[in-house]
Amino acid sequence: MNSYSRPTRPMVGLHRVDLNLLPLLAALLEHRSVTRAAQAVGLTQPAMSNALQRLRRTLGDELLIRVGREYVLTTRADALIEPVNLILETVTSQVLTPPVFDPATSDRTFRIAASSASALTVLPALSALVAASAPGVRLHLEAPASSMDLTRSEATADVALLPDTMSTSLPRERLYDESWVVVADANNDRIGAALTVDDLSRLPHVVFEWEQGRVGAQQAIARMIPDLHVQVVVFEFLMIPSVVSGTNMIALLHRRLAQQLAPRNGLRIMEPPLPLPPLGVDLVWNPRGAGDPGLAWLREQLMRAVH
Repeated sequence: MNSYSRPTRPMVGLHRVDLNLLPLLAALLEHRSVTRAAQAVGLTQPAMSNALQRLRRTLGDELLIRVGREYVLTTRADALIEPVNLILETVTSQVLTPPVFDPATSDRTFRIAASSASALTVLPALSALVAASAPGVRLHLEAPASSMDLTRSEATADVALLPDTMSTSLPRERLYDESWVVVADANNDRIGAALTVDDLSRLPHVVFEWEQGRVGAQQAIARMIPDLHVQVVVFEFLMIPSVVSGTNMIALLHRRLAQQLAPRNGLRIMEPPLPLPPLGVDLVWNPRGAGDPGLAWLREQLMRAVH
Protein backbone atom coordinates (compact mmCIF):
# COMPACT_ATOMS: atom_id res chain seq x y z
CA MET A 1 0.00 0.00 0.00
CA ASN A 2 1.33 3.44 -0.90
CA SER A 3 2.61 5.62 1.95
CA TYR A 4 0.96 8.69 0.46
CA SER A 5 -2.61 9.58 -0.45
CA ARG A 6 -3.52 10.79 -3.93
CA PRO A 7 -5.20 14.19 -4.08
CA THR A 8 -8.92 13.90 -4.61
CA ARG A 9 -9.09 17.00 -6.85
CA PRO A 10 -6.67 19.03 -8.94
CA MET A 11 -4.52 21.67 -7.28
CA VAL A 12 -6.14 25.10 -7.65
CA GLY A 13 -2.97 27.20 -7.74
CA LEU A 14 0.71 27.54 -6.99
CA HIS A 15 -0.07 29.19 -3.67
CA ARG A 16 -0.86 25.70 -2.38
CA VAL A 17 2.48 24.26 -3.47
CA ASP A 18 5.74 24.60 -1.54
CA LEU A 19 8.12 25.64 -4.32
CA ASN A 20 11.06 25.06 -1.99
CA LEU A 21 10.58 21.39 -2.81
CA LEU A 22 11.64 21.89 -6.44
CA PRO A 23 15.43 21.86 -5.80
CA LEU A 24 14.97 18.77 -3.64
CA LEU A 25 12.94 17.08 -6.36
CA ALA A 26 15.71 17.87 -8.85
CA ALA A 27 18.28 16.27 -6.54
CA LEU A 28 16.13 13.15 -6.10
CA LEU A 29 15.59 12.85 -9.86
CA GLU A 30 19.32 13.22 -10.52
CA HIS A 31 20.72 10.93 -7.81
CA ARG A 32 17.82 8.44 -7.51
CA SER A 33 18.74 7.99 -3.88
CA VAL A 34 17.47 9.69 -0.75
CA THR A 35 20.92 9.46 0.85
CA ARG A 36 22.87 10.86 -2.09
CA ALA A 37 20.25 13.56 -2.77
CA ALA A 38 20.41 14.66 0.88
CA GLN A 39 24.20 14.91 0.69
CA ALA A 40 23.99 16.92 -2.54
CA VAL A 41 21.74 19.63 -1.05
CA GLY A 42 23.11 19.57 2.50
CA LEU A 43 20.12 17.98 4.27
CA THR A 44 19.95 15.10 6.67
CA GLN A 45 18.57 11.82 5.35
CA PRO A 46 15.40 12.05 7.51
CA ALA A 47 14.74 15.56 6.19
CA MET A 48 15.11 14.38 2.61
CA SER A 49 12.86 11.39 3.31
CA ASN A 50 10.23 13.78 4.65
CA ALA A 51 10.61 15.94 1.52
CA LEU A 52 10.10 12.89 -0.67
CA GLN A 53 6.87 12.03 1.16
CA ARG A 54 5.60 15.59 0.66
CA LEU A 55 6.50 15.45 -3.02
CA ARG A 56 4.66 12.17 -3.40
CA ARG A 57 1.54 13.65 -1.83
CA THR A 58 1.77 16.83 -3.94
CA LEU A 59 2.38 15.06 -7.26
CA GLY A 60 0.32 11.95 -6.65
CA ASP A 61 3.14 9.65 -7.71
CA GLU A 62 5.73 7.45 -5.99
CA LEU A 63 8.56 9.12 -7.95
CA LEU A 64 11.17 6.66 -6.61
CA ILE A 65 10.41 2.96 -6.29
CA ARG A 66 12.66 0.16 -5.06
CA VAL A 67 13.66 -2.51 -7.53
CA GLY A 68 15.90 -5.04 -5.81
CA ARG A 69 18.54 -3.08 -3.91
CA GLU A 70 18.23 0.08 -6.03
CA TYR A 71 15.70 2.85 -6.52
CA VAL A 72 14.44 3.69 -10.00
CA LEU A 73 12.34 6.56 -11.29
CA THR A 74 8.72 6.10 -12.13
CA THR A 75 7.54 7.04 -15.62
CA ARG A 76 6.13 10.30 -14.21
CA ALA A 77 9.40 11.10 -12.43
CA ASP A 78 11.44 10.45 -15.55
CA ALA A 79 9.21 12.86 -17.49
CA LEU A 80 9.77 15.54 -14.83
CA ILE A 81 13.58 15.70 -15.18
CA GLU A 82 13.68 18.13 -18.09
CA PRO A 83 10.90 20.57 -17.02
CA VAL A 84 12.12 20.72 -13.41
CA ASN A 85 15.69 21.47 -14.50
CA LEU A 86 14.40 24.09 -16.97
CA ILE A 87 12.38 25.80 -14.23
CA LEU A 88 15.36 25.94 -11.87
CA GLU A 89 17.71 27.18 -14.60
CA THR A 90 15.21 29.89 -15.60
CA VAL A 91 14.75 31.08 -12.02
CA THR A 92 18.51 31.16 -11.48
CA SER A 93 19.43 32.92 -14.71
CA GLN A 94 16.47 35.27 -15.16
CA VAL A 95 15.13 35.92 -11.65
CA LEU A 96 17.94 35.50 -9.14
CA THR A 97 20.88 36.59 -11.30
CA PRO A 98 21.29 40.38 -11.53
CA PRO A 99 20.96 41.75 -15.09
CA VAL A 100 24.20 42.43 -16.92
CA PHE A 101 25.07 44.69 -19.81
CA ASP A 102 28.08 44.15 -22.02
CA PRO A 103 28.50 47.20 -24.28
CA ALA A 104 30.99 45.37 -26.49
CA THR A 105 28.41 42.78 -27.56
CA SER A 106 25.09 44.58 -27.04
CA ASP A 107 22.84 45.53 -29.96
CA ARG A 108 20.47 47.55 -27.78
CA THR A 109 18.83 50.79 -28.90
CA PHE A 110 18.82 53.68 -26.42
CA ARG A 111 16.36 56.53 -26.89
CA ILE A 112 17.32 60.03 -25.78
CA ALA A 113 14.89 62.95 -25.71
CA ALA A 114 16.68 66.27 -26.19
CA SER A 115 16.37 69.64 -27.86
CA SER A 116 18.39 70.19 -31.00
CA ALA A 117 20.81 72.43 -29.12
CA SER A 118 21.44 69.87 -26.38
CA ALA A 119 21.70 67.05 -28.91
CA LEU A 120 24.29 68.92 -30.98
CA THR A 121 26.24 69.70 -27.82
CA VAL A 122 26.31 66.11 -26.59
CA LEU A 123 25.94 63.87 -29.63
CA PRO A 124 29.32 64.24 -31.38
CA ALA A 125 31.34 63.14 -28.34
CA LEU A 126 28.71 60.62 -27.24
CA SER A 127 28.65 59.00 -30.68
CA ALA A 128 32.43 58.68 -30.65
CA LEU A 129 32.39 57.04 -27.22
CA VAL A 130 29.67 54.59 -28.25
CA ALA A 131 31.36 53.73 -31.54
CA ALA A 132 34.60 52.94 -29.70
CA SER A 133 33.21 50.81 -26.87
CA ALA A 134 29.80 49.58 -28.08
CA PRO A 135 29.77 49.30 -31.90
CA GLY A 136 26.45 47.42 -31.93
CA VAL A 137 24.58 49.92 -29.76
CA ARG A 138 22.24 52.37 -31.51
CA LEU A 139 21.27 55.85 -30.34
CA HIS A 140 17.80 57.16 -31.22
CA LEU A 141 17.26 60.89 -30.66
CA GLU A 142 13.74 62.14 -29.97
CA ALA A 143 12.28 65.61 -29.64
CA PRO A 144 11.34 66.41 -26.03
CA ALA A 145 7.64 66.47 -25.22
CA SER A 146 6.04 69.60 -23.78
CA SER A 147 5.56 67.69 -20.52
CA MET A 148 8.51 65.37 -20.15
CA ASP A 149 7.20 62.48 -18.06
CA LEU A 150 9.13 59.31 -18.88
CA THR A 151 6.75 57.26 -16.73
CA ARG A 152 3.83 57.75 -19.12
CA SER A 153 2.85 54.57 -20.96
CA GLU A 154 3.35 56.30 -24.31
CA ALA A 155 6.79 57.64 -23.39
CA THR A 156 9.55 55.85 -25.28
CA ALA A 157 12.68 57.74 -24.18
CA ASP A 158 15.12 56.06 -21.80
CA VAL A 159 16.57 59.38 -20.66
CA ALA A 160 15.92 63.05 -21.34
CA LEU A 161 18.09 66.15 -21.38
CA LEU A 162 16.12 68.99 -19.82
CA PRO A 163 16.97 72.61 -19.02
CA ASP A 164 17.09 73.26 -15.30
CA THR A 165 14.10 75.58 -15.62
CA MET A 166 11.81 72.70 -16.67
CA SER A 167 10.28 70.96 -13.68
CA THR A 168 9.89 67.19 -13.35
CA SER A 169 9.24 64.77 -10.51
CA LEU A 170 11.71 62.28 -11.98
CA PRO A 171 15.29 61.77 -10.75
CA ARG A 172 17.69 64.25 -12.30
CA GLU A 173 21.34 65.22 -12.07
CA ARG A 174 23.27 68.06 -13.64
CA LEU A 175 24.78 66.99 -16.95
CA TYR A 176 26.49 70.27 -17.80
CA ASP A 177 26.29 74.03 -17.31
CA GLU A 178 26.38 76.17 -20.41
CA SER A 179 27.64 79.74 -20.47
CA TRP A 180 26.58 82.34 -23.01
CA VAL A 181 28.35 84.29 -25.73
CA VAL A 182 27.17 86.85 -28.23
CA VAL A 183 27.55 86.15 -31.94
CA ALA A 184 27.64 88.66 -34.76
CA ASP A 185 28.63 88.61 -38.40
CA ALA A 186 32.42 88.80 -38.69
CA ASN A 187 32.04 91.85 -40.99
CA ASN A 188 29.65 93.75 -38.71
CA ASP A 189 31.52 97.07 -38.43
CA ARG A 190 29.07 98.49 -35.89
CA ILE A 191 30.89 96.61 -33.11
CA GLY A 192 34.33 97.50 -31.81
CA ALA A 193 37.03 95.28 -30.37
CA ALA A 194 34.82 94.29 -27.43
CA LEU A 195 31.06 94.25 -27.05
CA THR A 196 29.56 96.93 -24.81
CA VAL A 197 26.23 97.40 -23.08
CA ASP A 198 25.60 100.26 -25.53
CA ASP A 199 26.05 97.73 -28.38
CA LEU A 200 23.41 95.52 -26.80
CA SER A 201 21.05 98.49 -26.57
CA ARG A 202 21.39 99.88 -30.10
CA LEU A 203 21.87 96.76 -32.26
CA PRO A 204 18.95 94.58 -33.42
CA HIS A 205 18.69 91.14 -31.79
CA VAL A 206 17.72 87.63 -32.77
CA VAL A 207 16.15 85.91 -29.77
CA PHE A 208 14.98 82.41 -28.98
CA GLU A 209 11.57 81.84 -27.41
CA TRP A 210 9.89 78.65 -26.27
CA GLU A 211 6.65 77.69 -24.53
CA GLN A 212 7.78 79.09 -21.19
CA GLY A 213 9.17 82.32 -22.67
CA ARG A 214 12.80 83.35 -23.05
CA VAL A 215 15.78 81.80 -21.31
CA GLY A 216 17.15 83.39 -18.15
CA ALA A 217 20.06 85.12 -19.87
CA GLN A 218 17.74 86.83 -22.33
CA GLN A 219 15.46 87.85 -19.48
CA ALA A 220 18.44 89.38 -17.68
CA ILE A 221 19.31 91.49 -20.72
CA ALA A 222 15.66 92.53 -21.16
CA ARG A 223 15.53 93.73 -17.53
CA MET A 224 18.59 95.88 -18.09
CA ILE A 225 17.44 97.10 -21.53
CA PRO A 226 13.61 97.25 -21.46
CA ASP A 227 13.39 98.65 -24.97
CA LEU A 228 15.60 95.93 -26.47
CA HIS A 229 15.34 95.94 -30.27
CA VAL A 230 14.17 92.39 -31.12
CA GLN A 231 14.12 92.01 -34.88
CA VAL A 232 13.77 88.22 -35.27
CA VAL A 233 12.34 85.55 -32.96
CA VAL A 234 13.24 81.88 -33.56
CA PHE A 235 12.09 78.63 -31.97
CA GLU A 236 15.42 76.81 -32.41
CA PHE A 237 18.83 77.97 -31.22
CA LEU A 238 20.34 76.23 -34.24
CA MET A 239 18.60 78.78 -36.51
CA ILE A 240 20.46 81.71 -34.96
CA PRO A 241 23.84 81.44 -36.76
CA SER A 242 22.35 81.42 -40.25
CA VAL A 243 19.91 84.22 -39.39
CA VAL A 244 22.66 86.46 -37.94
CA SER A 245 25.11 85.75 -40.77
CA GLY A 246 25.42 88.62 -43.26
CA THR A 247 23.41 91.09 -41.11
CA ASN A 248 24.06 93.69 -38.43
CA MET A 249 22.03 91.66 -35.88
CA ILE A 250 23.47 90.03 -32.77
CA ALA A 251 22.27 87.12 -30.65
CA LEU A 252 22.96 85.14 -27.51
CA LEU A 253 24.09 81.59 -28.12
CA HIS A 254 25.39 78.68 -26.05
CA ARG A 255 29.17 78.81 -25.95
CA ARG A 256 29.63 75.21 -27.15
CA LEU A 257 27.16 75.68 -29.98
CA ALA A 258 28.84 78.91 -31.01
CA GLN A 259 32.23 77.22 -31.10
CA GLN A 260 30.82 74.61 -33.46
CA LEU A 261 28.63 76.80 -35.68
CA ALA A 262 30.22 80.25 -35.80
CA PRO A 263 33.11 79.32 -38.13
CA ARG A 264 30.72 77.70 -40.60
CA ASN A 265 28.55 80.82 -40.75
CA GLY A 266 31.23 83.52 -40.76
CA LEU A 267 30.40 84.72 -37.25
CA ARG A 268 32.42 86.42 -34.56
CA ILE A 269 32.15 85.20 -30.96
CA MET A 270 32.22 87.85 -28.20
CA GLU A 271 31.92 87.82 -24.43
CA PRO A 272 28.77 89.48 -23.03
CA PRO A 273 29.44 92.86 -21.39
CA LEU A 274 27.46 91.88 -18.29
CA PRO A 275 27.18 88.70 -16.17
CA LEU A 276 24.48 86.33 -17.38
CA PRO A 277 23.00 83.31 -15.56
CA PRO A 278 24.25 80.04 -17.08
CA LEU A 279 21.92 77.48 -18.60
CA GLY A 280 21.89 74.20 -16.68
CA VAL A 281 21.06 71.03 -18.61
CA ASP A 282 20.00 68.06 -16.50
CA LEU A 283 19.98 64.35 -17.21
CA VAL A 284 16.57 62.91 -16.31
CA TRP A 285 15.66 59.24 -16.19
CA ASN A 286 12.78 56.96 -15.33
CA PRO A 287 13.17 55.50 -11.80
CA ARG A 288 11.93 52.16 -13.16
CA GLY A 289 15.30 51.84 -14.88
CA ALA A 290 17.30 52.37 -11.68
CA GLY A 291 18.50 48.76 -11.68
CA ASP A 292 19.16 48.57 -15.42
CA PRO A 293 22.93 48.29 -16.01
CA GLY A 294 22.45 49.38 -19.62
CA LEU A 295 20.90 52.70 -18.58
CA ALA A 296 23.62 53.16 -15.95
CA TRP A 297 26.19 52.72 -18.72
CA LEU A 298 24.37 55.23 -20.96
CA ARG A 299 24.28 57.81 -18.20
CA GLU A 300 28.00 57.32 -17.62
CA GLN A 301 28.73 57.85 -21.33
CA LEU A 302 26.63 61.02 -21.38
CA MET A 303 28.61 62.38 -18.44
CA ARG A 304 31.88 61.52 -20.15
CA ALA A 305 30.73 63.20 -23.36
CA VAL A 306 30.43 66.64 -21.79
CA HIS A 307 33.30 66.62 -19.28
